[in-house]
Amino acid sequence: MSYLGNMPYSNRIIIYDARTLSSVFDHTTSGISLEHTIPANTLINGKKYAVQGQVYDSNGNPSTLSDKAYFWTATTPLFYFKNIDDNDTITTASLYAELIYDQPEFEDIAEFRFQLYDEVKRLLDESEIFYSTENMNYAFRGFENETFYHIRAVGMTSNGIILDTGYIRIYVKYKNPSEFSNIYAKCNEDNSVVTYATNFTVINPSTNDEYEYNNGFINLIDKTLVYDKDFIINGDFTMSIRGINMYRSTTILKCSNSDYGFTVSSYIYDDGQMRYKLTVPNGISNYILYSQPISPDANDIVTLHIRRINNIYQLVCFIDTEYEEKHNIWFGDKRPTNNLTLYDIWIQNGENGVTRVDKDNVTIFYQPDEPVFLAENKYDIWIGDELA
Repeated sequence: MSYLGNMPYSNRIIIYDARTLSSVFDHTTSGISLEHTIPANTLINGKKYAVQGQVYDSNGNPSTLSDKAYFWTATTPLFYFKNIDDNDTITTASLYAELIYDQPEFEDIAEFRFQLYDEVKRLLDESEIFYSTENMNYAFRGFENETFYHIRAVGMTSNGIILDTGYIRIYVKYKNPSEFSNIYAKCNEDNSVVTYATNFTVINPSTNDEYEYNNGFINLIDKTLVYDKDFIINGDFTMSIRGINMYRSTTILKCSNSDYGFTVSSYIYDDGQMRYKLTVPNGISNYILYSQPISPDANDIVTLHIRRINNIYQLVCFIDTEYEEKHNIWFGDKRPTNNLTLYDIWIQNGENGVTRVDKDNVTIFYQPDEPVFLAENKYDIWIGDELA
């Protein structure tokens, strides 16, 4: 407070709810200092208040009350895991957790860290303290199969607001096949589309100098991905590699094995054409095969097929014109301001908070009549189309 007059011996502040003008805090403190500390938990986040002050001299005579000054308290930040819900089942030994922080008044985070607990909430491990929000992702690793864990993130804002995601309970159950050749098929009964997957799962790393996985593609530009165990191709096979930004001279894939190793590389020639080269160790020399030339644009999807039958190889490449980029879909009454990127979709459907639904779990119907399957999945979308 600022005051002109006899030396103050105590001071008083009164805080009111700005909407009702009812008093929520009235306190007098002794001393000549014209500062007054409001105790923690006195005010509520996200509300408007008014404050008045006055001072008392050595004889106890009060000054007049000051004019009311109005102020807002900062809104409670959103602090939660984007891709993990309570009681989720994790099907791999690692978990890539994406942390979200959103504060409408743009109050910065001072620090935060990630924590891992066992089933009874005993701390097993915690990350280093992070001070920057440029990368709020973290990889929990080394989960034991058929085990319950809790993950958690805690932190503090620059003005001292405590941040806590709470304990998120997860159950780890993954398959440990003796042979890595299983293929799983799942049929969508609504549209008869069959999705195939293997028991290999891509896990995002926690640091920027490793590979990234986004929108169905692994970003390996100036990065390296190494499968150092449990990945071996015996006998005949057909392998397909699809990629963006493939117009370059580089090594695409290297499988190092004394019996079944091979290397795939690309090279751009003086005429602007690019060819793929397959190199297979063959005793004292190499078996070398070149693809036909192509000239893809930077954002074209290039597909490369490698086939081996009785140690005879085929190499075919082409530009994929059927690729359709798909992104995240969000539902809820809270706009995910920190998460939306180009072509992401947010649908304000009145539900509390915000729910991320994986694009592969949403079926979009283009037809004039409402689909009979629509009620079975509340996140499916029906877009009426007179021309359908």
